[in-house]
Amino acid sequence: MTTPLSKAPDDPTRPDAVIARGPDLTDRMNHLVRDELLHRSVYTDQELFDLEMQRVFGGTWVFLAHESEIPEAGDYVRRQMGKRQILIVRTEHGEIKGLINRCTHRGTTLVPSEAGCAKRFVCPYHGWAFDLDGRIANLPVPDSYDKLYERPFDLGQVAIGERAGFIFGTLAADPIPVDDWLGAAGPWLDLHVARYPKGKMKVQRRKVVQEFAGNWKMSWDNAADGIHATFAHASYNTLGKSADTDTVLARNPAATPMVSKTLGHGHCVVDQRPGIPDGPWSTMRPLPTRDDLEESLREKGHEAQEMFDLMTGDMINLSIFPNLIFVGNQIMVPEPVAPDRTKVNFYLSMAPEAEEEVDLMRLRVDEDFLSFGTPDDFEMFERVQEGLRVDEEEWIDISRGAGAGDVVDEDGLVTGTVASEAPMRAYLAEWKRLMSKPIPTKVRRARLEDSRFMQIIKKRQMKKEKTS
Repeated sequence: MTTPLSKAPDDPTRPDAVIARGPDLTDRMNHLVRDELLHRSVYTDQELFDLEMQRVFGGTWVFLAHESEIPEAGDYVRRQMGKRQILIVRTEHGEIKGLINRCTHRGTTLVPSEAGCAKRFVCPYHGWAFDLDGRIANLPVPDSYDKLYERPFDLGQVAIGERAGFIFGTLAADPIPVDDWLGAAGPWLDLHVARYPKGKMKVQRRKVVQEFAGNWKMSWDNAADGIHATFAHASYNTLGKSADTDTVLARNPAATPMVSKTLGHGHCVVDQRPGIPDGPWSTMRPLPTRDDLEESLREKGHEAQEMFDLMTGDMINLSIFPNLIFVGNQIMVPEPVAPDRTKVNFYLSMAPEAEEEVDLMRLRVDEDFLSFGTPDDFEMFERVQEGLRVDEEEWIDISRGAGAGDVVDEDGLVTGTVASEAPMRAYLAEWKRLMSKPIPTKVRRARLEDSRFMQIIKKRQMKKEKTS
């Protein structure tokens, strides 16, 4: 019997139902996240983690892919939105879709590979097939279903938004436009892309994946933390070509001209450029082929300094909550696995319009920090997670900078030194907002018209209904 489509809008069996799961937890969240204190359970509690997967990774915009990863019709990549697998697909008409990687028959995942190219998606269990836009394209014995044409068998979809080539998705029933959600972070994202020749960047599909035994939010705590580099990365820093541990940053991190800024909706940026007047290339340390590549570019003469700086990163650490972090040339995407386990995907961005030497050196630079700096960070994350197992010590201090140097503008955005923990307080405020109340979510099945297969079935079944 066909599921009636006239059920109340809040009925979860309705194909276009808007669902808001769980209780109002405002009081609990206000207890856990305070102005200058944070409860340990935010990093350790399984119930909170499960709720994050619904409300944070379902209720706001989440980074999924870059348009350069799917340049041709049929190209797709498989990504995570919390515990949901999403296929980012370019259709025959050039549109970008976010399809839930779940057959609408028995729930089988359709695509096991992380990337590829396909004409359609076929379920390996019972042979159901779907077009690139998610419409049902074929299934065995279609006439065994009464009124098949009324059934919600098209693949579920997430809403898609784009900015500067970056693709975001959400299950929120009524999301704000992605540009409004990015807010003050939008121009920083544009700036990151604009530094590439002709404004073109390419993100490699291949990625480096590393894991740490800690909570995913530790990546956020760390991304805008200007103090830890002096201590956690001490061995890495002393390998530099002009290594000097007695720097202004080491003596007094608050005295550096580098700044941190909160950007709304949990986003933040650390701008290191004021502390590096000679440009990013001046901070480069010895690396294999470095001198040869530098000499080759200088011989070509044109825009050599711009190319040097393009090789090293823009010295702007931009973090877009909840899962997109730019550090140098790397794109970091934390992927929560469990309260105490996180997978981090590292993507390399390339400059397709630049000289070949530029991308070669960008690769060397990324390998450098990923090999020596990232293990430092991950060890600290794991040691923090271990320390948070102590039940009797409940609270974490996040007060640095509050009332002591931070400047708040008329929009409530904070500018401080890289020693300030304002970015941490800001993302936790957004986390608390999302976690406090049920967020209406909706799986979309936007069918502008039936697929050719469904048109044939509909015509045949309706004709049969009239004659019966």
